Amino acid sequence: MTRARVINACLTAAGAGVLAAVVRVLMQPSGALPRWDLLACLSLVVAGLAGALVCLRGGPAPEAGRVGTSTYWWPERNDGWIAAGLIVSFVPVGLFLYAALAFSPEAAQIIKAGGGIQAVSVQKVISSEYVRRKSSEPYEVVARVAVPFDAGARSEKAEFRSKQPVERGDLVWALYAPSSAELGVLVDSDRDALEEKAGGSAHWAMVGLVLFVMVVSLLWAVFVGGFRKASRGIRTPLKKGYCRSLPVMVKSVGVVMDGAADVEDVTATRPKPRVKFEGYEWELLLDPVIDPPHLSREIKGSDAKLYWVQFAANRTGVREVRAMLVLDGQRCVQGLLRVSGETESPEGVPVPAAESLPEGDGLRAIRTYPVWDPKLHSEGLGWLVAAVVGLGAVVFGVGRWGAGILCLGAYGCLLIARFAVNENRRQYLKSFLPSSEPETGQ
Repeated sequence: MTRARVINACLTAAGAGVLAAVVRVLMQPSGALPRWDLLACLSLVVAGLAGALVCLRGGPAPEAGRVGTSTYWWPERNDGWIAAGLIVSFVPVGLFLYAALAFSPEAAQIIKAGGGIQAVSVQKVISSEYVRRKSSEPYEVVARVAVPFDAGARSEKAEFRSKQPVERGDLVWALYAPSSAELGVLVDSDRDALEEKAGGSAHWAMVGLVLFVMVVSLLWAVFVGGFRKASRGIRTPLKKGYCRSLPVMVKSVGVVMDGAADVEDVTATRPKPRVKFEGYEWELLLDPVIDPPHLSREIKGSDAKLYWVQFAANRTGVREVRAMLVLDGQRCVQGLLRVSGETESPEGVPVPAAESLPEGDGLRAIRTYPVWDPKLHSEGLGWLVAAVVGLGAVVFGVGRWGAGILCLGAYGCLLIARFAVNENRRQYLKSFLPSSEPETGQ
């Protein structure tokens, strides 16, 4: 088994641990602390991440010069899937905070004493205040309820929320132990809320929120990352007849600093692999996940066909359009064709409107290896372990503020992990810049 497969297996085990923790919290959000069931799930996550990290750092050196191809892979889809992962990671982090806040020591004592949930009558409404217009339970009620304990009925003062005004004689739900009046009573107008405190499954509203976040993340992954074939990178303009082509020869593969201005006209630069062509000044910019030395050994000096979306007329300055370089063996590379302000846009030959390129729908994107590299990914995996350890501290009971801070820190570790991988890749690409290369995209 190759190192990449071992790492993927370890990460799959970690993912299974996260899924088990999510299911466990939804099955029983309120449980006595420490939550050993959740700790067991997190142990599987830590074991998977640690195994991947050990294999990444201690395995054999990545095999140099390996290049593969894939029909359903291209670098741009990574951003969509990673963004979807960050969205869906709100679910386990949020559920751990939810479990920490849902636990009620009073409810646990009542259940331990043999208590249950029964309907009780409101004897007197002390106050009822309308506080939130958009809340599902906008009324805050203070009332006295009649609770039938074994020693006799007692009038207990209770505070709870309600969907509608509460009047004398209305029935509400109470969690109490008939034989232990000294433990008091918990009252709510929503039976599901009390069942959750008593150790039941999560409230339907929380289950719906979890499903909503997961659906949103899945839709984001599909529409931004997608499952499209690599050959369909410029399919939409191709169908409209907006593409042009030109036979070229690959002169070199290197790295250039690409500048992009944001909404405040502040230019940020980052290194990108680039492909230059024999006899032309323009260049093809690639996604940073492409490894320049590996790609250079694969395509340098090769004859290819360059397809691009035609440039808008009368534009000046630096122009960039989507493009695809098609090589022999049904291989392709996608990127942005960039023309500087001093260079005329390439004319090329118009490509007839069609569903696919002349080479067909079976093109395979060139994928450089290794997929996992210690220099790029070790730090990110380390931050993921830190995030899980932070969540593990929550299950021991650290209070509301402590749980909130730890969960916020855990999600912060996920963002730092992504930033660390990007920064390591940036520094790796910058090492291929010529010493005279300016920090600009011109």
